[in-house]
Formats: sequence, C-alpha cells, structure tokens
Amino acid sequence: MSKPLDPTQFTRESAERIARVVRAAELATPSARPLTFEPLFDLKKVKQFRIAVYQGAWPVGTDNIVTFYNDPPGTAVVTNLFFPLTSPNPSGRFCGVAKEKNSWYLIDVPLEQRTATFAGATVTRSIFGTGATSRITFFGTASTALIAVLGTGTAATQTITYSSPGSTQQMDVVTDVSASLNTANCTISVNATKQSISFCGCGSTYTATTISSAGTQTAVSVRMSGTQTAIAVSMSGTQQIQVMTSVFTSTFLRFPD
Repeated sequence: MSKPLDPTQFTRESAERIARVVRAAELATPSARPLTFEPLFDLKKVKQFRIAVYQGAWPVGTDNIVTFYNDPPGTAVVTNLFFPLTSPNPSGRFCGVAKEKNSWYLIDVPLEQRTATFAGATVTRSIFGTGATSRITFFGTASTALIAVLGTGTAATQTITYSSPGSTQQMDVVTDVSASLNTANCTISVNATKQSISFCGCGSTYTATTISSAGTQTAVSVRMSGTQTAIAVSMSGTQQIQVMTSVFTSTFLRFPD
C-alpha cells in the first residue's frame, strides 16, 4: 500500500491563478498545442568540458590527441587555437578541453609562476660611438727564456796608468860577444858586436778608472715568431643609450618549459 501524498496548501490568490490556467486549457481548441514536459534545451547542442592529458609540443593552429583523465575514459583529437605550447613535454601535462558541435578545442593549460626584476625608470645617456674598425698586424711572441748577463755594479773601482806613444829613439845593443886568450903574455881579449835599434819612446802618461763587474744578472729574451692581428677601433661621435635608474620585482605567469 502506497503512502498517501502530503497535502499541499495554496493561498487563495494562487488557487485562483491555477484555476484560470486549467479553465483556459479546457476551453482550448483541439488544434492548440497540448501541455508537454519536453527538455527545455536541445541535448545535441549541449557543450561538453573535460579534463585531459596531452604530450609533446603543441603549437598554435595544430591538432593533438588527448586522453581524458576522468570517467568515462577515451581520447579525442583537439585543436589548439590560443596557446603556444612549444616545449617537448615528454611526460604529459593536464589541460582543459571543450566540445562545440562535433569538434574539440583546447581552452586552458596550467601556467607557472615566476619572479623577475623589471626596470622602474630609465634615463638617456650619451656614450662614444665606434666610427670604424681596422686590422693591424704586429709581431707575436713565440716563447721567452731567461739569460744571464754581466752586471755593471759598483762593487770595486781601480785606477790604472798608461802612456801615449812618443818619438822614435836609437839604442845600441850587444848582439854577440867573443873572447880570445893570449898565452904569451897571459891576456884575454874580449870583442863585442853591437847593433843599433829604433824604439818608440814614451810621450806622456794618462790614468783611467775601471769598474769591476758585480756578479751576473738575468734578463728575459723574447723570440719573435710570425705575426698576429688585432682590431683597432676608432671613436667617432656619440650614441644614445637607455640606462635603468630604478628596478622593481614582480611575479608573472608563463607557459611551462
């Protein structure tokens, strides 16, 4: 046995309004549309929204196959009209897709939060410009080595005297000597052979001071090898640049890498 329905109460105004509608329906001609309880919306035109997972890069204007995350399971070919998803994305990311008529479209992707420093204000500054550049050639240094040289120190000094040549002089010198014995009178005769020679006499004398070496010192010997080139920059006029005078930090959203 079914349970009796709970009574419904109406105000007098509500009851009279319901009665008028019922009376009008009863008096309507048969050609009038009868009362029905059909759906108010066309189910074929209802839009669908699903959470899905996509993989790989997904540039704007291309299609990708996504896998639905929740039940009922399945896949769909979805068109990306808005988001430049250019990262490789091998592991897959969530996205939101929606269906309109018979086509699926990408409508949302998760974004990453990042913090960066931005220029708060700038001023204009003048700097020297580069008018022209040219190449110059110079000798390169292939290798270097240490060599030992005599040092000119002040360890000790001494004075020496020398003479300058004078006029030519003559002089007799003995070149040979002979002797003979006279036994009759017991005498010895000595004969000397002389020769005249010329020599340079001393004109005048001078003095000089010499400096003894104070050990050895080292120096760097550079061996030149081939040539090298360099760029010479000539300065010409000025240029204008923008220089930051203040900065600030802000948080922004970006597409994932």
